[in-house]
Amino acid sequence: MGDSPLYPIMLKLAGKPCTVIGGGKVAARKIRHLLASGAKVKVVSPILTPELWHFVNNGIVMHVAREYEEGDAIGALLVFAATDDSEVNERVAAEARRCGALINVAHSPDHSDFANPGAIQHGDVHLAVSTGGASPTLTRSILAKLSKLMDEELAQVAELLLHARKAAHTVLPDTAQRQRAMRHYAEECWRTYEQHVPLPKWEEWIEAWLAQLSINESII
Repeated sequence: MGDSPLYPIMLKLAGKPCTVIGGGKVAARKIRHLLASGAKVKVVSPILTPELWHFVNNGIVMHVAREYEEGDAIGALLVFAATDDSEVNERVAAEARRCGALINVAHSPDHSDFANPGAIQHGDVHLAVSTGGASPTLTRSILAKLSKLMDEELAQVAELLLHARKAAHTVLPDTAQRQRAMRHYAEECWRTYEQHVPLPKWEEWIEAWLAQLSINESII
């Protein structure tokens, strides 16, 4: 990845093809997170961990029961080289790039197109931390500190805002006005969250906001 900084991104992987080469503990961890994101996973390895066998036997993961061969990366959006053979991992990386896939090489950030950050989640709120491959221990320490800021009420704030964003299209067809309302509602949600008072319900809040807007416009 060179000296350029990483580009932070959250990918929607539901139904997207991802290939993992290797069947050990590292591969199992990668696959566990891919499945949690709804990805369509293929694993290539003659040997699998018990957890991966469970996924395969239940039809959750497609299994190619052999060592890596040229062509295994074709059609994948993301490819993970997670074998214990650095030469094989390099071949996987080279093929992935020829196929236009993004490659992650286990324990080798310099040869990877992307990194898997450490992450914590409460509801729809995700916090991801990357130290650029410098230290997994530092990443875990930062996450432990940030996790103290995460609670169920924060997840409720995100849930309210997601509901409001979907519902706003019905009452606010004008894009500029809708964006303005959402900004004010988000600020109000955050204020009440920090003050530990009940969160404002969208339907009640938008009714009051529109009424006040109408009053202000009539005065002008």
